[in-house]
Amino acid sequence: VCQRLARELKIWAKAKHPNVLELIGYHLSEQYDCAQLISLYMKNGNIVEYMERTQAGIEARLGFVRGITLGISYLHSCDPPICHGDLKPLNVLVNDKPDAVLCDFGLAVFIEDSEASSGLTTTRSIKGSLRYMSPELLDDKETKHTLESDIWAWACTIFEVPQLPRSS
Repeated sequence: VCQRLARELKIWAKAKHPNVLELIGYHLSEQYDCAQLISLYMKNGNIVEYMERTQAGIEARLGFVRGITLGISYLHSCDPPICHGDLKPLNVLVNDKPDAVLCDFGLAVFIEDSEASSGLTTTRSIKGSLRYMSPELLDDKETKHTLESDIWAWACTIFEVPQLPRSS
């Protein structure tokens, strides 16, 4: 648990972009039995909840697509690049503007040039949401999330931005 938290904290703390949820800090209980990462509260919830509740128009929907794209582009352009590892509609929050904001860096990793371990790897098995995992992640147990598998998840996420209501 400590290694997973340390990895998430290290990666999320580096990510600073308007379309990435800001990490404010963390809390560790006095007994070291409870650790929490702290961010702003997004009262609009995730993009799925927001779209169901508001019936947002095409302009807002295209804005969400743009925000998701800018967020993942930013992560991939960091030095070293950040692979989100679990991009899906439930991990896209909506802020007050309303803009799309990427969250949940529990499976994120830095993409290093070498194959050397960062020392923060917690498992060799692939984790994530099957519906958004690229085919190579499902075929090979040794395959790791990559920037390319993030792009697959991005495309699946964009595809799921709810369609406009049908006109009567």
